Amino acid sequence: MRRRRHCSARGDQGAGTLEYLGIVAVAALLVVAVVVGVRAAGPSQWVAAAVCDIRSAFSQAGDCGGDDAPTTYGGQDEDGLTAAAPREGGNGSSSDGAEQEDSTSPEYANASDERGEADPERVAGALEDLRDALEGGFFGVRTGDLEDAREAVEGLNGPELDALIASMDDEELEHWVGQMDDGWLQGGWSREERRELWELLATRASKETLDRLSQFTDELQPSFDEVGGDEARDKPDSPRNVGEYGEVPHDLFVEGPSPEDIQQGSIGDCWWMASLGAIAQADPGIIEDAITVNANGTYTVRLYDDGRPVDITVTPEMVLVDGAPALARSPQYLLADDTTLGYELWPMVMEKALALHYGDYEKIEGGWPADGMAALTGRESTSHDTDDVSIQELASTLSDGGAVGVASLTKEDAKKSAYYQGDAGADVLYANHAYYLQSVDVDGGTVTLVNPWGIARNPPITMPYADYLEQFRQVDVNEVS
Repeated sequence: MRRRRHCSARGDQGAGTLEYLGIVAVAALLVVAVVVGVRAAGPSQWVAAAVCDIRSAFSQAGDCGGDDAPTTYGGQDEDGLTAAAPREGGNGSSSDGAEQEDSTSPEYANASDERGEADPERVAGALEDLRDALEGGFFGVRTGDLEDAREAVEGLNGPELDALIASMDDEELEHWVGQMDDGWLQGGWSREERRELWELLATRASKETLDRLSQFTDELQPSFDEVGGDEARDKPDSPRNVGEYGEVPHDLFVEGPSPEDIQQGSIGDCWWMASLGAIAQADPGIIEDAITVNANGTYTVRLYDDGRPVDITVTPEMVLVDGAPALARSPQYLLADDTTLGYELWPMVMEKALALHYGDYEKIEGGWPADGMAALTGRESTSHDTDDVSIQELASTLSDGGAVGVASLTKEDAKKSAYYQGDAGADVLYANHAYYLQSVDVDGGTVTLVNPWGIARNPPITMPYADYLEQFRQVDVNEVS
């Protein structure tokens, strides 16, 4: 069984005194690890583990993927989009077939008309309490003051939050966000504490309010400034250079989630997209149940962090290039109004939620299907060398409702294989890439695998089990339910 470096410590970049003491403690532990770890694992393995520990200590990233984690980028054509056969009506949105509003609207397209009304007295009282809390005391704004600020707003409905934020000038908002990020003398909040407030706002406030708050924080809209690797820096049309957030015509689901809805885009998160495909195949209800539509038109996604459920709310705005989704994508379908050609948004929502949970889109480039499937199901996955799992065991896993993801050879090893040569087609594999297992034919001795770039453009690959053993380096298994 292959053992991967597992590092899921949670932490933050706070600047309070206690956090600096935490940095000292980590440094001390690393010094001890030099003595023990180098002897046990060798210098190169220890360095990789140390980098993983440091990153996890001061970010919300989950497992570190490592240099050999699958990262192959998706996309075969200019826009990466495929028009599929129309499905019968959408569901999971509150648009009722209404035409999607443009990006200049103060509300998201699927926002409900039943968000309540603002009570001016409640808004005025909350604003006074909030300003009092943010004045702080002799030692500045401390954690207790930030808690008072949160209590001042947590009882407000959406329109009341909109009115409160509209009453504050940019300097006040910047001060509030800045104190949460970096208070003085035991001030500031951990990222988990900040997430509680951002979740409250993201589930209730209007697009106009969230757009304004996003000017002061990247904890509402995950950054994509560093996606795409070094090559993206030189491409003038890459998402990192010309991408922008925007809302496209969509339904959350069109006849429910299906693996066919998934198309990996211009970032290296094949491990996550393959995980989505594997789980959507095993039990699409897990995907449906994981997403809640909020009255303000945002989506709250339930993921799991080391088995613990975590809610992450994202707006329906996705990273677009020339008006089309540039990262996770879906085929275009006929939406609920039977006239609009749009997108099934759930793969994009799930990708954006993971990026926000980890910190930004760049942090989800590189990983393992084992971690993705565990984040979706809450059940720990197991990882194995391919020859440790027989074809009968693979078949049994699928028949029992489980999910299987696999990692292809590294680029260096793939040079020796005919499967990795030639143009795109049914018999071509891609190096350092994640796939998921679609089916197994025990009697015929074959397995069928799916590339998360999209079934329409990349048909499933059926190969002899013996070839599979030679072409893939790791198999990850999740029992799902």
